[in-house]
Amino acid sequence: MFAEKYLQALNTSDLRDDELHRQTEALAAAALADLSGGSGQVFGSLLARAKYADGICHKTFEAGNHNLAVLLSAWTKVVTQKGLDRQWLKIKHPWDVQAAHSMYAKIARVSLAHWLEGACETCNGTKIAHGRACTHCSGTGLEPIQGGAVERQKIADMISELEGLYQSHGARAGAKLRQAA
Repeated sequence: MFAEKYLQALNTSDLRDDELHRQTEALAAAALADLSGGSGQVFGSLLARAKYADGICHKTFEAGNHNLAVLLSAWTKVVTQKGLDRQWLKIKHPWDVQAAHSMYAKIARVSLAHWLEGACETCNGTKIAHGRACTHCSGTGLEPIQGGAVERQKIADMISELEGLYQSHGARAGAKLRQAA
């Protein structure tokens, strides 16, 4: 329910705040949810904008991938910190630092791309291809994650983190929206 109101507010041309027009409430709730998230970053709103709103811009000058670029930059920092904290790679030599940062950047890029649009390319997320269960995605509707076993596990873990961030932001924003009503 909150996501629908938020997307409607993002795409409206009328931001009056009166009895008939209440578009600003969803925007304020999203901002307050970001502030109360504890991470100090505007993650939830960026996730919602990148996943659901960037393709629905009404004016040509509003179109573009600015939200996605900002989100990828912030997400890469988060993944890098998680990689360092969880010691995904043991840094023993100076060249290990560059390899680690390359791996963190790749995991961030692939996990964000998969979270944003991870539908199976063969069945388009329907789980059915050529009249039977899709063999490419094994009937999950999601594109299989490519890479080695360790890399796939880390990417899947980061996809789960993204979904958790998005869901917790939506819950906080929905609570703020209910308080405003």
